[in-house]
Parts: sequence; C-alpha cells; structure tokens
Amino acid sequence: MSGILVAPVIVLFVVSCAVAGDSRPGRTVNLNRPGVLEALQHENPAHYQKIQEIMVGLYRHPDSEVPRWIQTTFNASDVSYAPVLLTSDPPQRRLSFALDNTHYQAVVTLTHLKPEIIPAN
Repeated sequence: MSGILVAPVIVLFVVSCAVAGDSRPGRTVNLNRPGVLEALQHENPAHYQKIQEIMVGLYRHPDSEVPRWIQTTFNASDVSYAPVLLTSDPPQRRLSFALDNTHYQAVVTLTHLKPEIIPAN
C-alpha cells in the first residue's frame, strides 16, 4: 500500500522540480525578421529602446566585454555573443539575450572589422 502512495509523490516531486527549474524566457523573437523592430517599437517601447542601445553599443565595446556589458547595463540574462564569425562579407556574428520573459536573437553585421591577411607559418 505504501508503494502505491510513494510512486505518485515521487513523480509529482520530479515534475515540480523540472517546472521550477525551467527559467528560460517564454517567447523568442528573431530581430532580423522584417517588421519585427517596428512592431516591437509599438508593443514594447522599453525593450525596443534597450535593443537599439545594445546594437549601437556593440561597436563601442571590445567583443570580450559585450556579454557582461549587456547583462549589467540592460539587466539582461542568457547573453550569448560567441566569438565565431560567420563567413560573409562583411562578417557577421550571432547575438542573443533575454529581457524580462522574452528571448531575442539576431545576426549582427560587423562593418567595423577590417579584413587582414595573416600568412600561415
């Protein structure tokens, strides 16, 4: 009889822990899609303003400092700005971060980078 009561309690505990531990943002917004920024400007002006400041500020900070800068300045979480350049001309990088309960992602064009040829030794 006690085994019948223990099993549901364990299942309930495991499910509760899984749900409580899932702190990922609820909605993902691709900032590169046409019309997204314009819609965001009307739907959530505070996020729109922060995103505009983030995009401008990317060029003012060394790449290694960008994630911490976004976290501390804009109270963002789950920031990713991996040091991997996409092979395009000009080069691009993936940026993602969460503001409140929304996760934003974008492919950012790095027009400030100057290409250079480094000979292999």
